[in-house]
Amino acid sequence: MVVNVSNFKEFVEKINRDINEKYNNFSVNFAAIRKELRNQRVNKKECLFSIKNNAKYPEKKRMYYVNGGSQNEIQYHIQKRDCIYYGIGFSLKNSTHNFNTLTYIKPFRDVLFNTEFKTILDEYSKKGYRPFVDDENSCVECNINDFKENKIGKYYLFGKYIQINNDEISDEDYENMLNDFATDLFELYKKIFEERKKSMENKDIRIDKENDLLNKCQELLESNYNLILTGAPGTGKTYLAKQIAAKMIFGEDKNIDEMNDDEKAKFESQYKFVQFHPSYDYTDFVEGIRPVKEGNSYGFERKDGTFKEFCQRALYFATIISYLKEFCIEIEDIVKNGQQYITYDREDKEQEAKINQITIEDDHVSIYFTVNKNITILFNEFPNMYIRFCQTPINNMVEDMNYISGKNSHHTYYYGFLKTFYGKYNDKIKIPNSCNNENKPMPFVFVIDEINRGDINKILGELFYAIDLGYRGEKGKVETQYQNLVESGDIFENGFYIPENVYIIGTMNDIDRSVESMDFAIRRRFAWQEVKPEDTADEILKDLEIDKNIANLNQKAVEILKNLNNCIAGKDKNTNNALGEMYQIGASYFLKLDTYFKAAVDRNDDKEICIKEAYQKLWDNHLKGLIHEYVRGKKSGEEIFNKIKNKYFDLTGINCKENNEDTAE
Repeated sequence: MVVNVSNFKEFVEKINRDINEKYNNFSVNFAAIRKELRNQRVNKKECLFSIKNNAKYPEKKRMYYVNGGSQNEIQYHIQKRDCIYYGIGFSLKNSTHNFNTLTYIKPFRDVLFNTEFKTILDEYSKKGYRPFVDDENSCVECNINDFKENKIGKYYLFGKYIQINNDEISDEDYENMLNDFATDLFELYKKIFEERKKSMENKDIRIDKENDLLNKCQELLESNYNLILTGAPGTGKTYLAKQIAAKMIFGEDKNIDEMNDDEKAKFESQYKFVQFHPSYDYTDFVEGIRPVKEGNSYGFERKDGTFKEFCQRALYFATIISYLKEFCIEIEDIVKNGQQYITYDREDKEQEAKINQITIEDDHVSIYFTVNKNITILFNEFPNMYIRFCQTPINNMVEDMNYISGKNSHHTYYYGFLKTFYGKYNDKIKIPNSCNNENKPMPFVFVIDEINRGDINKILGELFYAIDLGYRGEKGKVETQYQNLVESGDIFENGFYIPENVYIIGTMNDIDRSVESMDFAIRRRFAWQEVKPEDTADEILKDLEIDKNIANLNQKAVEILKNLNNCIAGKDKNTNNALGEMYQIGASYFLKLDTYFKAAVDRNDDKEICIKEAYQKLWDNHLKGLIHEYVRGKKSGEEIFNKIKNKYFDLTGINCKENNEDTAE
């Protein structure tokens, strides 16, 4: 008996069917295990390998498949080259953000090189499993140590291969492959995830890459819903908070500076940034009474605050997507029975748009009409589309529907679909609904910068209770100060609560005197993660122009910052009169070097002089004042100040005699 592999897509579809029939719905068990391992984006439960249309990889040309919903860490992988290769893959293909991808898979890959894991790999090697590397052109056997190379564009595979003869493989090889997927590879997959999780949960683990820190912060936020990033000023906490939000929203590393328009729209719809300050209060955050102009007179009305508006948006998105999926399943059931689903296309012209096929994927739905037209709707885009439809009068069908759909074609078919959905679900969407459903709701991330600078108790009010993880959702419903003024039909008409898909990140400098306003009750409601200068220095300063002009590598900005912080923290040889670790300087201060360096270069061709001038201005205009504030009021303040100043001048090569006027007054 043989199995034909000439049509690779059909061959993989056969695997999806057979493994469930022969191994007790293996794909369903696999999906459940992945959720337990905290890999939340999973493929359809009935499929081991994801098979969906992709413009970049037409199915007739695609020669590899993976289990869907992964985050570029490890995947079940199968591909057709000269042989059929299958196993567990570590993907570095198709990456646009090299640093992020490399460091994201690092914790998974490093598991293979743990001492205790060597025995496991030896056992698998005896069973015929081998390491392979694929570079788009070929898949060749390699040494396991080659997995340490981490080269972009490569796919590292630990698995087996099956010989192909005349586009066929033996039935025995096929059955052995199914058994490997359901047994050996399944156990190895779980062990890699479990070992990686243990290493991330180790609180004493040294975080020496920003992306490792990003992964840890994401896990803390997912577990606690409330997270505060604390540390010295200038360590990039605000930027890191935005990166965490992007990773939560997209389910993978996403460079926030390189998003396309669609990604930006999605991010902005699920993300909100505010900065607390001494004047910020309850009316800004939750709700308040605001003046309004009514004709020639003025009055007052209740207005939702920033956070309450955000929570309302989170609830609407979750419920709209839930109803959209329900609607699509209803249409699918009808067309599967050989019928057509009718949507009303142009009521003014009595036209009907009949759906005769619908394809529901992980992240989108494709709708095919009888007139040989089709539209595609992304689930994450539909809530904004639907809200625009509800709020926009249709005066010009083409222009208005192009705006509503975000497309430039098939406006009447989008109109028909939205109009039918509106008639069926609009009354339900206006009623408060729980976010609890089988699929985890879309995450919405609210970032509060400088959270300690506001009066927390004054800003939160009764949300002091609802913000607690144990009271998320309707069980934590509270009556706000202006509850009696909330309009009928408002989603929070019967009380306000924080939805279960809303995550809160706060940032604060732990040496600010305003930190004292953070009482223990507030602190208990947040997980805390310190961001140290060494965690983010490499990434923040990786593109400094001034460093490219320094011949002596020991004089690079990161090295200077590290040694200066060792002096501040008391980690160098002379540990007397140190400030301590919390007073270290963040790398963001050193970004100012490029500004001063470029200004100096415009006046002087001597690069060495320009470099010293840049470091001198960094001290004069930024660091000197900061250190003064650090030592103010301390018993040995002047001695500490001079010690730090002298260390800085030694590291940068600046003539110390010219700076004797600096004191710690």
